[in-house]
Amino acid sequence: MDMEEFNYLAPESFDQAVVAKSQHAEKSRVIAGGTDLLLRMRDKVVAPSVLIDLRHTSLDKILISNGVMILGASASLSQILENSEITQHFPALQTACREFAGPPIRNRATLGGNIVNASPAADLVPPLMAYDASIVLRASGGDRALPLAEFFTGPGQSVIAPDEILMEIQIPLLPASSAATFIKLGQRRSMAISQVNLTARLSMNNSDCVTDARIALGAVAPTPVRAHSAEDALVGEKLSEDLIRMVAKKAREEITPISDVRASLEYRLEMTEVLVRRALIATWKKQRRTKTSG
Repeated sequence: MDMEEFNYLAPESFDQAVVAKSQHAEKSRVIAGGTDLLLRMRDKVVAPSVLIDLRHTSLDKILISNGVMILGASASLSQILENSEITQHFPALQTACREFAGPPIRNRATLGGNIVNASPAADLVPPLMAYDASIVLRASGGDRALPLAEFFTGPGQSVIAPDEILMEIQIPLLPASSAATFIKLGQRRSMAISQVNLTARLSMNNSDCVTDARIALGAVAPTPVRAHSAEDALVGEKLSEDLIRMVAKKAREEITPISDVRASLEYRLEMTEVLVRRALIATWKKQRRTKTSG
């Protein structure tokens, strides 16, 4: 692997890692799984002079505290897949992890890495956004929390400062009346960058009226986005196939895809409408099954 020379640091605690990031700032990159960063270094897309390894900093915790699921930024996709509390509360996140490459990559790839890369097509971001996730960034001056949806500013760009490290992801536990569905479209189901990915989440009352809705999409804009107008069209309404078709068209109108080597603009527009409709119908069915079993 042909790379530029760099210094390698392996801090024994997260506090030490934060100090190192403060000292080296924009000259440094943080590495945990390295499944993407090392490839970008090999291809000379990035050339940090310092690598700060987080593997010994205990950032891979997964726990529930005060009604919030806390996931350390270094938690691997395999850890997420094996966690029974995530299965219970956030199954759409597990679906996204399951469709992300194969087991060897999932064993190394981290949740934080998928976020910090700021790829518009990141598979784990739509379910996190649909679940109203927030993130905590740490620098030597203290912590900064913000909604995940506000983190991204453009392809490969975000609001993270040169001296900050993503510490954890926080997801509020949702009521039992909430269900979500993740769908990915790619040339292959896994081991491929998404042409379109999305998560739809619905909360409903006993009369089949929507009380809360999220539609989060990836690979269809410069950043992962929510279809706010489509969400608003659902809330307060009784679900029907006609309503779902109308909402899917609204979601199509809210995105700004491009043509690239993976898919054309026109294909992404068409498939976004199709997949939003499928995701909403699938989520509606999950709601019905929950009511029947309850």
